Amino acid sequence: MYHLSIQSAQSIKQAQQSQQERNFQPGEVVTGKITKFFPDNKALLQIGAKQVIAQLQASLTAGNTYWFEVKEGGERPLLQVLPQPGGKQADVSQLIELAGIKPNKTNISLLEGLLKQQTAFTMPQLKQALNLLQQKEVQPVEVRKESLQLMLQRQLPLTENVLQAITARQTQDMTASLHELKHTIAVGSDKAAPLQQMLGKLAPAGPAVQEQQLVQQIVQEAKAGKQDIFLAIRPSFPASVPSFAAWQDEWLAYDNELVVSKSSAPQQVTQESGSSSNKPTAALPFSQVLERFMSDIQLVGKQAPAIQESLQTTLKTAQQLLGMFPDRTLPADITSSLRTALESFRSIPMAQDVYSQLAKGNADNGQLLAKSTELVHLLQVAQTNEQSKDGDFFKNLMQDILRQTGFSYERELNDTDLADLPLKGLLMQQAAQGNETAELSFQLLQQITGSQLLQIQDDKQMAYIQLQLPGAPFGFDKDILMEMEGRKEADGQLSSEHCRILFYLHLPFLDDMVVDMYVQKKAVNLHIYTNEQKAEQVMRPLQHKLKTALDTNGYHLSSVKYTVSKNTREADRMDTNFHAAHVEQKGVDFRI
Repeated sequence: MYHLSIQSAQSIKQAQQSQQERNFQPGEVVTGKITKFFPDNKALLQIGAKQVIAQLQASLTAGNTYWFEVKEGGERPLLQVLPQPGGKQADVSQLIELAGIKPNKTNISLLEGLLKQQTAFTMPQLKQALNLLQQKEVQPVEVRKESLQLMLQRQLPLTENVLQAITARQTQDMTASLHELKHTIAVGSDKAAPLQQMLGKLAPAGPAVQEQQLVQQIVQEAKAGKQDIFLAIRPSFPASVPSFAAWQDEWLAYDNELVVSKSSAPQQVTQESGSSSNKPTAALPFSQVLERFMSDIQLVGKQAPAIQESLQTTLKTAQQLLGMFPDRTLPADITSSLRTALESFRSIPMAQDVYSQLAKGNADNGQLLAKSTELVHLLQVAQTNEQSKDGDFFKNLMQDILRQTGFSYERELNDTDLADLPLKGLLMQQAAQGNETAELSFQLLQQITGSQLLQIQDDKQMAYIQLQLPGAPFGFDKDILMEMEGRKEADGQLSSEHCRILFYLHLPFLDDMVVDMYVQKKAVNLHIYTNEQKAEQVMRPLQHKLKTALDTNGYHLSSVKYTVSKNTREADRMDTNFHAAHVEQKGVDFRI
């Protein structure tokens, strides 16, 4: 997947900022052309697309272009002309020489990029950036150049550590790093156990299964006397399996204890969000068994729904034949079909058991029937779990990922329980140990730090948020990248009626995709960029469900448009003027 560089997208904020609205800051370096003189050493300057009347501190020539340093800002800034050797017209090479650096193709390109993007910088900042650019490091110089441009745009500290973090954020996939570290850490190490557990949550084998959601389903079934999940989870017990009555009693007691604890203890309220803590205080029954069962559901969820359905159908056919003819061997075509269907699920212990029983022929048809039934139960629970995922599920999942990754780790450091560190804290410990995984831990640590540095940017009227989240919990092979903008309400929050969100995704079956969601007065317009022709065919049947969900939450789905392109970067070149009307473009368009 093309790993999105927020800089390559030119940033929504940057595209909106008009030169006409730009205010010059003291110390800033600008290039301008003298167009007209006024009395008292005042002159009209053309600086990019903006004309300003400036107070000058030198004798200049009309029509010439100069480099200036802003001494005082305001509507009529005070400008001081910088030395220009030989009286030549201002060019980027001169400014690089003034910074004490020898011009070359790379640093000229860096400065030209800053000028094109209207990035404000001072001479000390330029010198720091040029020095960092010319250092010989592992990263390609072009990557360092783009990262430095972004650092200057965001006014980040111009240090090597920050540069490494931004470069890691812009060029590396967090999901891949999580999987690599997960497979490298020695299994069974007590010191690494907390990190292993956290990596298991952020880099699961399949789509995330929230423990809280599964527990709620189990409690509901226990109250109703249903056994669906109990029958599916029974094979996950390593030894003695409780009766359903014992299982039911444990969960009803757990639920009662939760009710009592919630009613007797005051709710804990977080300082920042004001939301109450909903973490269960009662001990979770069969916690280790639940953990194994969730891993199995994740492995099932890794396969496409059609593949899961095919296995279920084949298993049920085998069950019927085994029930009707318990002493006969399954027909060769059924056995062959079942083996083929099981291939994608061989990593699941229950599927392995069925596969092993098939090899015995009719020697133990009873066991084959029992194991097939267990696997069917698992597939059905996995299907129910997937269907139950709604907006609240994904909202809670995203909140969990943000907390578990440690995006607010430094802010919450004083309140963090040392026994429950997020990934960033655990990585800092691992990197400090200097063992064989220290380098991998440090690389992932840099990616998280880079994401933190680029996460939030706001001004008086608008707020901008950029998130890079591991895609594994959502069932994706690569990261999810999101860029959000919105008008700020009086309380500083993003407006839910006027906002825009871009999702950069790599889907298992539809490959690269960019979803541009534009909300104005609660009317939602979607523009989907994909390089797969089948994307529209796959997604159109889901639009009614989306419309219904939006209607339920007070929004209206206005339009859905698809653009098929071999290069999904096309989305980066779209008009990003938030205040402009949402103009209909040529192409495939669907209106509701």
